[in-house]
Amino acid sequence: MTLGTWDPKIAPADSDLLLTSALLNRLIAFDKEDSLSQLEQLLSDEDKQRLAGLMKIDHTAWRAAAEDLTEADLIHLIRFFAVAENLPGWEAGADSPVIVLAKQLRQRGVRLDKSLLQWLRDVNENRYLPYGPL
Repeated sequence: MTLGTWDPKIAPADSDLLLTSALLNRLIAFDKEDSLSQLEQLLSDEDKQRLAGLMKIDHTAWRAAAEDLTEADLIHLIRFFAVAENLPGWEAGADSPVIVLAKQLRQRGVRLDKSLLQWLRDVNENRYLPYGPL
């Protein structure tokens, strides 16, 4: 178990204003560049603290932010947040963005394939992923 650091001068992300296309593209790039396994080392301590609040942003804001994303980008974000939830302070449980992003895909008629579902179980212990509380 690793412990994160907390700086009271750094405000957590708790506003849908942070769900900009630039930020989403930055998060998508971690999976596109196959660097999720080094996520903890690649994010600065400031980013870890500030971006942890993304895990608790209301699902309505996530739905709005995801509307213009492609199916591939949604999958990249699902993969990013599944790994990121293992970082200290990023635990989200039933509030995980993975849930709302997976729902967006289902509404578009895209189902998560078995290999992705198995991968989600392998990299994350959140029992709510990817479909939320049943």
